[in-house]
Amino acid sequence: MTVARGLIRGARATVVVATLLFALSVPVGPSGPSEGAAQDITVRAFLTPGTVGVGRVFVLNVEVIGSQSVDAEPQLPDLAGFSAYMGSGSSTSMQIINNRTTVSLTLQYRYQALQEGTFEVPGFTVPVGGESYPTEPLTLTVSSEPPPDPQQGPGAGDQTIIAPEDLFVSAEASGSRIREGEPFVVEYRLFTRVNVTSYGFTSLPELEGFWVEELPLPEQLEVEQVVRDGQQYTSAVVRRLALVPTGPGERTLDPLGIEAQVRVQRRTRMLDPFESIFDLDRSSLFGSVVPATVVSNPIQLQVEPLPPGQPEPFSGVVGNLALAATLTPDSVHTDEAFTLTVTATGQGNLRAIPEPALELPEDFEAYPPEVSESIQRSGAGLRGTKSWEYVLIPRAPGNRSVPPVTFGYFDTDANAYRTASTGPMDLLVSGEVQEGPSALVRGGVASLREDIRFIHLGPTRLTQTSRSLFGGFGFWAVLLLPMVAVLGAAGFRFHQDRLEGDPAYARRRRAGRVAHARLAEAKRMATGDDPRAFYAEVARALRGFVADKLDMAEAGMQERDLDVGLRNDGVPEKVVQEVMECLSRCDLQRFAPETDGSGEEKRFLEKVSGLMTELNRRMGR
Repeated sequence: MTVARGLIRGARATVVVATLLFALSVPVGPSGPSEGAAQDITVRAFLTPGTVGVGRVFVLNVEVIGSQSVDAEPQLPDLAGFSAYMGSGSSTSMQIINNRTTVSLTLQYRYQALQEGTFEVPGFTVPVGGESYPTEPLTLTVSSEPPPDPQQGPGAGDQTIIAPEDLFVSAEASGSRIREGEPFVVEYRLFTRVNVTSYGFTSLPELEGFWVEELPLPEQLEVEQVVRDGQQYTSAVVRRLALVPTGPGERTLDPLGIEAQVRVQRRTRMLDPFESIFDLDRSSLFGSVVPATVVSNPIQLQVEPLPPGQPEPFSGVVGNLALAATLTPDSVHTDEAFTLTVTATGQGNLRAIPEPALELPEDFEAYPPEVSESIQRSGAGLRGTKSWEYVLIPRAPGNRSVPPVTFGYFDTDANAYRTASTGPMDLLVSGEVQEGPSALVRGGVASLREDIRFIHLGPTRLTQTSRSLFGGFGFWAVLLLPMVAVLGAAGFRFHQDRLEGDPAYARRRRAGRVAHARLAEAKRMATGDDPRAFYAEVARALRGFVADKLDMAEAGMQERDLDVGLRNDGVPEKVVQEVMECLSRCDLQRFAPETDGSGEEKRFLEKVSGLMTELNRRMGR
């Protein structure tokens, strides 16, 4: 393998050197190759192929001769009526024939054909070199059967290797005639006789008129070998749905689109003597990965309505249903809570079951239930459980009874309506019979709770009812606070935009912060043994502060430039003289003999700090 890669690198280097030598041998004028510096630009659009099968890929090519770039992406026509956009690419080329150089650019836009028929691709314009070049309208034919030799011509790529019978996706429903509200399952299965490395969905069907439950698939697809039409395929289910029709009538499930990445052996015509060498490391040994698109078949369904005579209350379940209920505990004291759990189990769309309507005694207080459900796929439909857990409180003692919970459903096996029921449940409530408010019925209990809510035992506080709402501070604060927040946000946004778009403003805003940091560093140096470093840092802080305020380059700035800039900015003569004196002293001390650190550095630092404060006041903007 190492020797082969060395040969490949050597061959490539030979080709590059030969190409450069050939290019250098071409006569070159003042501005490029002769007769090639100024070329006429031509633009054309074409389809590859012009006839394509449903679910296959066609390419809209835009060829620009005379330029290797466009001013902007062309505004392509809307082809969503019969195709789905999948991606784009580009390629450039250069030819030298008889000392004439020709350059070109080809933009390729890939689409997947979705509908059979003959369609027109309207013309559009391509902006190149400051001009707009129009293209001619094109005609595309989409057939139910793929053409004998699909994908011929430029832009076809390696799609020609993958025949329709080598890779396709099939959609199958568990039934073609179903009842309204009856769950059924749709499976999308991929069949392949080529090496599929990965896949993705390009278009998902619009499932209007259905309640949809996505059924999970294992992380590792269950691949199996199957025989179909006398051919052996590797097959796997790539998507599984449980659908519940919400109304009767004819229904059509649109196709599902898939793009698979397929590893194939390239078919080269050996036009380039070096092509087989260059393909050695990526095609001849391992093959190349090319995209292939397929769509599933549409599914026709007939949804039949449910017969008349639905029992009330109707659960909406089409399949079978069983109800059960439990009391926990079944013996309580008055005003103690117990739990009533109602569980529905069966096959069908259990999610659609409404909350049971409990017909409780009037002296029972009930709270809203907690709902839980667990749905699993079962054969050709859905199966699971749904539970409601109520908290009930009896307000009177005795042998009580909780009425049964009933639901109607349509039994598909018997083709008739049935009723599921929990049966009555007995409850023993111990305690004494009380007179007065505690013996009120459930409606009275609710009224009593409302009355207690307004009882105040503490001293009352009187308020002035004639006081105007608009005269209080709180009203105006609440009214003006949003306006202040909006104005503050707008000001902050304006400040941020100006910092990003105005370098001079940004420098002036950060001048004080940078100078403060430099003076802090100089203050630390003032206690050291090297006064030269101290004065150098002070000069750097003062010079940089003035340069930032004047928006001048600090590097290479002369004292004369600084003096003129300060005067032009309106700084008083006295302040300008102090700045120049401080800078001169810094330069003198940087080259003077070291001092004994008698405290002169600290006083000089305070003077420079005050001078910067005065400059900031005079030059602040």
